[in-house]
Amino acid sequence: MLPVISDPESLTSVSAGSAAETETDAAFDLLADRRRRAVLRFLDENEDPVSLSDLADHLTLEEDGRENGTLASCGDALLGTRRRIHISLRHTHVPKLAGADAVEFDPGSNTVALRETGESLLHRIEMESE
Repeated sequence: MLPVISDPESLTSVSAGSAAETETDAAFDLLADRRRRAVLRFLDENEDPVSLSDLADHLTLEEDGRENGTLASCGDALLGTRRRIHISLRHTHVPKLAGADAVEFDPGSNTVALRETGESLLHRIEMESE
């Protein structure tokens, strides 16, 4: 049997947190997905903006365990995977990271670049993994 709550308003004080907690929750939400973490790491390794296609190529190889090499050397085996990754980057991960100001996406050139917030998120990852 569930307990009866006499004052539903009392629940809001439990769920409402400070601004710092909200910021931390948002950061962890962004970092919860391994593909978004991989995007941030790859962008950190490249000083110049990276094309969405190059980013998709890199993640396809990384997720398949082939960190060295090119997609061309894999034949057609990974083309479907690469297409799905490209779509998820374009419609989910890059917009979410851009919305949090972690990356800058230029739709005209289809390039992505790391912003200062993204660097801070990477620093959080490093601190958590120590």
